[in-house]
Amino acid sequence: MNNYAVYVGVDISKHSFTTTLLFEEIRKTFNVSSKPEEFENKFRPHLNEIGVDKSNVLILMESTGNYHLHLAEYLAERQYNVGLVNPFSMKRFMDAKMSRAKTDKVDSYFIAEYGRQIFEGPLFRPKTEAQKQIEAKVKILEDFYKELTRVKNQREALSLRPMKGLKKNLAYYDRVIEFLKEQIKELEKEIRRLCKEHFPEEYRLLKSMPGIGDRAIAVVVSILRNFKGFKRAKEIASFVGICPSPVESGSSVKGKGSIKKRGNAYVRQVFYMCALSAVRCNRYCKDLYERLLGKGKSKTEALVAVAHKLLRQCYGVLKSRTPFKVVEKEITP
Repeated sequence: MNNYAVYVGVDISKHSFTTTLLFEEIRKTFNVSSKPEEFENKFRPHLNEIGVDKSNVLILMESTGNYHLHLAEYLAERQYNVGLVNPFSMKRFMDAKMSRAKTDKVDSYFIAEYGRQIFEGPLFRPKTEAQKQIEAKVKILEDFYKELTRVKNQREALSLRPMKGLKKNLAYYDRVIEFLKEQIKELEKEIRRLCKEHFPEEYRLLKSMPGIGDRAIAVVVSILRNFKGFKRAKEIASFVGICPSPVESGSSVKGKGSIKKRGNAYVRQVFYMCALSAVRCNRYCKDLYERLLGKGKSKTEALVAVAHKLLRQCYGVLKSRTPFKVVEKEITP
């Protein structure tokens, strides 16, 4: 349980911030437009009225899309204590409290109550400008790859039609495909440059790992913030959504476990693709993959386990500040 004097829950929407303040037995709610300056102008008088300094206040909001970022960064830069709550955790909390109503006012109250009763996560810290630039370009790159696949599939579908002038029509797709390939190549080059320029040590350390490429490095330094804020590798695996979730109860229920896809889908995808390479060039990953296949696991299950291992290896390399190296096994005579 936290030891702040005031807990503030903010329900974020595109056009407004609905806010509930909890202080001892006092509960106040107000609504402002979605402008951080207006929020602070409305919020400060309430703090002055109850005589509490902002260092003794916890402001919580759900991490939904991008709408919360402007307010979170604005407040963090002004030394407010800001925390982000997973929307899934918030839903479970409200269900446990048997909340029947679903309004912005009710949501803001439960967010504040969640902060008072449960929240123990790290406080929000804005990303550096370099991290923002890399993350933005990584997401654009993902969109371009998806678009390239979509256009290629449409071209393939058109190529099967019996019609005159087919070659001329296919040329429209060909020009788009060529343009996307050029943009992808340019983006990958720019992402690599930014990583090397702003995170040279992290780039060197992560590049020493077999199976880890430039896109995975960009994900680690930007989206995962070089693992800052994570105390253990298990926390990272849980954040990404690549940790195993067993299904067992007593002696009668022994279901088939799986990963719960509640984390960052793109990070999960990137490390899964890295796993395809790592099972060929990373000895530890190859040994794990072959051992799991030998136990009857499917290739997909084994690759997910390898992706999990790669994530932990990245954490270990950055935590120890030591390049990855393979320790040769001792052969006993």
